Amino acid sequence: MNKQTNHSEAGFTLIEMLVVTTVFGVLAGVAVPNLLSSRLAANEAAVIATMRAISTAQYQFMSSGELDSNQDFGYEYGTLGELAAIDDLRGTNYKLARNLLSKGGATVDANGWVTHHGYHFCLYLADSTGAGIAGIPANNGNIDPEMAKSYWTCVAWPTTAGSTGRRAFFVNQQGQVLQTMDTTYSGTTLVPGAGVGLVGGDPANINSQALAIDVNGADGMPWGAVH
Repeated sequence: MNKQTNHSEAGFTLIEMLVVTTVFGVLAGVAVPNLLSSRLAANEAAVIATMRAISTAQYQFMSSGELDSNQDFGYEYGTLGELAAIDDLRGTNYKLARNLLSKGGATVDANGWVTHHGYHFCLYLADSTGAGIAGIPANNGNIDPEMAKSYWTCVAWPTTAGSTGRRAFFVNQQGQVLQTMDTTYSGTTLVPGAGVGLVGGDPANINSQALAIDVNGADGMPWGAVH
């Protein structure tokens, strides 16, 4: 008499595989947007902190009388490289004795940009017409000492709008960080002007104290204060 032995087969049925695949798809659909949103929020929080650090550094730089490039006893604002003691102070052959910004966060490229937290940053000082020019040693001869006593701006925008950040940011000598929710600014081609967070006028100019708080800025975009 032949004996038959029953063997249980391990594994998933087709229906079980479909159910598991569907569950994973639903979980991914929930997790991925949440992960992206968390990443954007973290990037933007870091950018706001950086903008405030730059503002504080400029205040310390000016109030301690670190730079008087035309020797008229009027003190001027600095570039990122000067604030971080990377570059010689304008009109001198020496650097700041102590850096007010971290060197890693202030080492700019040929455009005057520094990139971190998924954002590009650029600090501007003014030429004699009030137009903002990137604060790099190559532009030192065009930075107007009189304008540099009163005005500077810094803008920050996402390296990839919607992916590394949603907002663009602006700060100047008044210390109030501004934001715009418009995601037009992105990467190396859609770059905000030096004075976008100011009211009216040319978005390239920075010689103004009129911040665009809850109104359109010089770029025509709505700006508001970061609290």
